[in-house]
Amino acid sequence: MSEDALVAGIDVGTTKVCTIIARPQTDGRLEVHGVGLNPSAGLKRGVIVDREDAIASIRESIETAQRQADVTITGAYVGVTGAHISSVNVTGRTNVAPGPAVSQEDVQRAVQSARDAVPLPQDREIIHEVVRGFTVDGEAGISRPLGMSGRRLDVELHAVTGTASIVDNVERCVADAGVAVTRRVLEPIATGSAVITDAERDLGVILIDVGGGTTDVAVFIDGAIAHTSAIPVGGNHVTRDLARLLRLSFEEAEKLKCRFARAMPEQVAEDDGVQLELADGSESELVPLRLVAEIIEPRLEEIFALVRANIVRSGVYEQASAGVVLSGGGSQLPDTAPLASSVLDALPVRVGSPRGISGRVDAVAGPVHATAVGLALLAARDGATAVARDEPAPGLLRRVRRWVERILPRA
Repeated sequence: MSEDALVAGIDVGTTKVCTIIARPQTDGRLEVHGVGLNPSAGLKRGVIVDREDAIASIRESIETAQRQADVTITGAYVGVTGAHISSVNVTGRTNVAPGPAVSQEDVQRAVQSARDAVPLPQDREIIHEVVRGFTVDGEAGISRPLGMSGRRLDVELHAVTGTASIVDNVERCVADAGVAVTRRVLEPIATGSAVITDAERDLGVILIDVGGGTTDVAVFIDGAIAHTSAIPVGGNHVTRDLARLLRLSFEEAEKLKCRFARAMPEQVAEDDGVQLELADGSESELVPLRLVAEIIEPRLEEIFALVRANIVRSGVYEQASAGVVLSGGGSQLPDTAPLASSVLDALPVRVGSPRGISGRVDAVAGPVHATAVGLALLAARDGATAVARDEPAPGLLRRVRRWVERILPRA
């Protein structure tokens, strides 16, 4: 990529929209120039439920990042998720065309053969695919078959399917916010590119991204994606539990969760408490923080138990030798990692933060930014040089114009 190329990623989540604008570096890192992290609206569990609100929140995130970077982006990699997501591993096969070696056309035919093997009801489509590996004449484990001699080429493909209308609605909202969708990417795959190391991928690792409306799951085995899914329970369910049981507004419960709460009651002193305003606004009440943890713990245990059952059904749970990496806003609650480990058979668990970044590092250091950073990393890896153009963002142009009008006399 040229030195002046820019890439962009947009994570459209249930609770937040995060836009990252960055410049790829020669060492593979990203120099972050703009970050737009704004509350989302019009989404529920990753699904658009109010189109106008969703467009407004996406546009606000994009414009915030553009103002910081002083550019206008024309396209971006956009993440997709939701409970409608499912995945399958399929194989495809083709006979190598007569010639000295495997050609690009042979690879394309093998991949298309695998695509044709994906079961697709009428309302679903392939929204993301990843080649897991190739086999040439029975010799497996080949990552780049081009130029190799052989008669038969097999490919293993990880195909992610989703409801076509749900995915289209997300893409249209991003487009109506002023940015073309250069490529759509399954969010856990994007997140994994930002928080998981190559060594963990090779050993086998589970990624659990606890978002607001859904918990995204991805399992990497032998360096390749082996399983992906989305579970329709997330951090918002924790907040609702607090709101209902403590008689708080959703906003007050979210504030309590983010500022004072822990995931394990035994880590909270019995006399610790916080004064909170009740939902009717008539009085405040001292709420014991141990009680707060006692409300949170079973919901998080449920989330991790659902994740465990989901991965066990896929048949790859026992292969995750490197353990678990947590990400997303729901992973930031203190004690979440040890709680997850207790549910996931004492597997080692760590909280992952974006890696391989420079520039505005402090602005994207938390797990909540991981998906957007991962989308930008994938755009850089794919050489998506046309996703942005270096020119002042509209907000900057307006500010410059007003400044010129103030200092120059009118004719």
